[in-house]
Amino acid sequence: MSYKLYSFKTGAEHDLDQWKDRSMAGELESFRKRTLVGIFDQFINGHPMRILEGGCGFGAWCLYFRERGHDIVGIEYDQRIVDRALQYNQTVPVVLGDITDLTYPDNSFDAYISLGVIEHFEHGPEKALAEAHRILKPGGLAFVTTPYLTVFRRLVAHPMRSAYFLWRTLRGKPKYYWEYRFTKKELRNYLEKAGFEVIYTDIDDYVSKEKNRHIGLWADFFFLRKKDGEIWELNRAGKAMLDLGKLFSPWWFCSGMHMVARAVKNGKM
Repeated sequence: MSYKLYSFKTGAEHDLDQWKDRSMAGELESFRKRTLVGIFDQFINGHPMRILEGGCGFGAWCLYFRERGHDIVGIEYDQRIVDRALQYNQTVPVVLGDITDLTYPDNSFDAYISLGVIEHFEHGPEKALAEAHRILKPGGLAFVTTPYLTVFRRLVAHPMRSAYFLWRTLRGKPKYYWEYRFTKKELRNYLEKAGFEVIYTDIDDYVSKEKNRHIGLWADFFFLRKKDGEIWELNRAGKAMLDLGKLFSPWWFCSGMHMVARAVKNGKM
């Protein structure tokens, strides 16, 4: 079963905190050595595609794909983030919108990208995935990442976090929903119920050769983050932990999973 992760910050505070020290340049740099890049290169190649990214933040991936000749638009629900994206580059294709209620017609995109977004809906990801399926053409591809319920999280990170929030609750302190962390079976079921056929599954983190960044360790343990570093950058203790983790399967301690799924419509794909 999925793990429901709580925070001592509200959703609005989390949004402000996670973006306040990030830059477009830092975002673009953070793409290097991501497992995402190899997956995108495998499935998004050849002729230009029309792509929608749901929950795009600054729109760094939008710039990445536009530079490769694709027609892409990013949807972001926070006006402050849209404004910051446009301050960096007035031409960045980011617009304000709601991924659970898109304004685009049916069958209008070749690909849909959702990177660490659908897990933030406490009521579940169904509406967001239904909209993704609706706007994709038959056979269109969805690239969906969510946090993964790893062995390390089950045995170490989550018990520690649950104990901490129990302590806070006993002291009368509030807690706020932040995200779900899914199993492979759960995410696959959500995609299939939305009308997709899952065709590929891989980890979402950095490749094993990367020595300085790791999303899973950075996200789970604030004390492993490099002070004043860029997103996902580890300090010395974090790098040591990363080296130790490489003795095991990357599925044991990665941040997320990445599923590529094909939209099936009226039996066609």
